[in-house]
Amino acid sequence: MDTYVIFLRFPICQIFGFAAYTGWNMDRLLNKAPKTGGRVRFLVSLILSSPAVAFVHAPLLVAQTVAGIAIPFATGRFIDALVSGSPAVHPFLTLAALSVASAAVAAFLQRFILRHARRIELKLQNEVLESAMDFAPHELSALSGGELVAKLTRDAFAVGGFVSGLYPRILAAVVTMFAAGFALHSRSPALCFAFVAFIPLAVALFLPFARRFSENSRTVRTRSDQSYITLFDFLRTLPFLRTLDAERRFADSPRGALRALNGGNGATDSISVAFGALLGAILVVGQVAVLGVAGTFAAKGLIQVGDVVVYQMLFMTAMQSVQGIVSLLPEAAALREAVDSVQEALAHPKARKGGRKTGKIETIEFRNVTFAYPGGKPVIKDFSEVFRAGRAVALVGSNGAGKTTLLKLAVGALEPLSGEVLVNGIPMSDIDIGDFRRRIGVVFQDSLVVSGSVRDNVTLRDPAVSAASVENAASASGLDEVARKLSTGFDTRVGIGGQSLSGGECQRLAIARALTRDPSLLVLDEATNHLDAAARAAFGRLLRQLVPERIVLVVTHDDAVADLCYEKIFCQIT
Repeated sequence: MDTYVIFLRFPICQIFGFAAYTGWNMDRLLNKAPKTGGRVRFLVSLILSSPAVAFVHAPLLVAQTVAGIAIPFATGRFIDALVSGSPAVHPFLTLAALSVASAAVAAFLQRFILRHARRIELKLQNEVLESAMDFAPHELSALSGGELVAKLTRDAFAVGGFVSGLYPRILAAVVTMFAAGFALHSRSPALCFAFVAFIPLAVALFLPFARRFSENSRTVRTRSDQSYITLFDFLRTLPFLRTLDAERRFADSPRGALRALNGGNGATDSISVAFGALLGAILVVGQVAVLGVAGTFAAKGLIQVGDVVVYQMLFMTAMQSVQGIVSLLPEAAALREAVDSVQEALAHPKARKGGRKTGKIETIEFRNVTFAYPGGKPVIKDFSEVFRAGRAVALVGSNGAGKTTLLKLAVGALEPLSGEVLVNGIPMSDIDIGDFRRRIGVVFQDSLVVSGSVRDNVTLRDPAVSAASVENAASASGLDEVARKLSTGFDTRVGIGGQSLSGGECQRLAIARALTRDPSLLVLDEATNHLDAAARAAFGRLLRQLVPERIVLVVTHDDAVADLCYEKIFCQIT
């Protein structure tokens, strides 16, 4: 009991007691709200990921903030010296030295934190990118390119900005609050009591704003994601739409998404203006009240004139530190959404990684496989079949019958809803998927062309692929004829998406890419679609050469190609 009474008699103890109580309640909050706790732990781990930020910048910032509390005292001494007629040179030089040192250290700390924040930001973006490359097949196929770009740019930038902006401001505000409170108690316990009472008052006043900022930030994030997705899709199809004079009609969709986003941002602006006005009003009221009380005390001779400035500066510093924390509500709400978005990418279901190597692929077996795309009916239902080396199998059927889906299941690009796919008798989930994919060659109907040279596209930048392998594959696919027409042959750079190549040339490139790997499983999805008659005939001859040592799965509407296969499997819509 005596200890409790002593505690109550010292306001500075109350300040630290309030902090401990707040921390205890925060801990309870984090335990009750795992998502909130996850955000905090994520941000703390972000800070600790850079030892320089955690153990160099933070101590220097604390020291600089505490030193800044000495400026009001130096100012008071300088004013008292002027009023009393005492020598003011020394107090003035002390005040000037503190001010200049504080400004210089602040500039150094800002440069320091910005440099390290960019490094942390880049590290975070690389983690998101690595996570995206390891998504489970169904997650990767369902993810919009625009949404992933938003996570890599907008959200990663916002989380990285926490290190350079929010984190230093929060740390400085907290340290200032306690340092100013301690200094204020040393000069005026009454004002210290007022400061302690102000903290819960300020929090109570701003809680409604916190809820509104939180709700609106979630709306803005949702609308922003939709804008990225819509714009990404529109710009991807813009060249095609322009050829049909349809671009303006389809522009209504991105315009609508941007209009909705603008409305959400406008709502944030309105809340911010009201929030700022309330903050300013509280600050002015506090400033006038302290000035009036301190001025009255000075007029009665109870305190020196310089103390009027000291009291006002200390109280304003303490108040501003609390308000500084509270004023971060808009940015904190936006940060919360950014953290959630980044964590969604980092926590996406990962592809299962087995460790068993298959060796040469002799069989691909489907056992009672069923697959459906999200929101749709099963495309493949209870399918069973064994595909063996030395046989080419044609998958035929109407559009939408599941032929391409079957190929994607065979190469592990999709995972069945039920049943399983086995490679050499080993379940796909148990094999080393990287080793398996290095043994397959794939040609889908939309030939993928990556940014880089023709050689980059054939080798996929694998240094292990020899020049002889490239030349042999190019000769077999007819790509060598294409390369001879290009300005620098295989080193000619092709545009994004193969803009500088025709459809047939892109198809030959894709076939060469597949052959370069000398695959034991070759998957061909409408591989002759863009080829002319001569190229299709050459492809038929090539297919006959490839079959004896490989599993070859072919989707085709070309009867001549289908007739070259060992057997035909007719797919039908379930």
